Amino acid sequence: MLADIRRRVAAGTLPLTVQMLQLLGATMVIEARLAAAEAVFPGITRLTDEKPAALTVYRVSRRNIPYATFATREAARAQGEAWLKHRPLPEGARTEWVPENIDGHTDEDLMLFGPGPDEESVTSIRITVLPVLVDYDPEAEG
Repeated sequence: MLADIRRRVAAGTLPLTVQMLQLLGATMVIEARLAAAEAVFPGITRLTDEKPAALTVYRVSRRNIPYATFATREAARAQGEAWLKHRPLPEGARTEWVPENIDGHTDEDLMLFGPGPDEESVTSIRITVLPVLVDYDPEAEG
């Protein structure tokens, strides 16, 4: 219906009233908010009664103390890497995020490798993957 109204307005076949302009303006604001929500949480704007969207957030912690929760893994990694830059690293050392397992949807630790070939250590910076639940399920594990 909105697409038809916009098409008719663009063609000049629909007389514009104050109420029509207010309606079109309000729909533009709503659509922009939905687009922003979709960019952060893909699928959030397509919720249905049958199945809620699966949302995930990423909590970054240091020394087992949670500091921040982010909508993307990339943002959580940036925070963890920024913390690491506050301490001097050995010459030639490199860092890498190491997941707990290979499924790609898992917690990960920021590791320090080098400068020697057999030297590695955990930095105490960790990203924990947390599902955002829509409903309480008494049958779920927990």
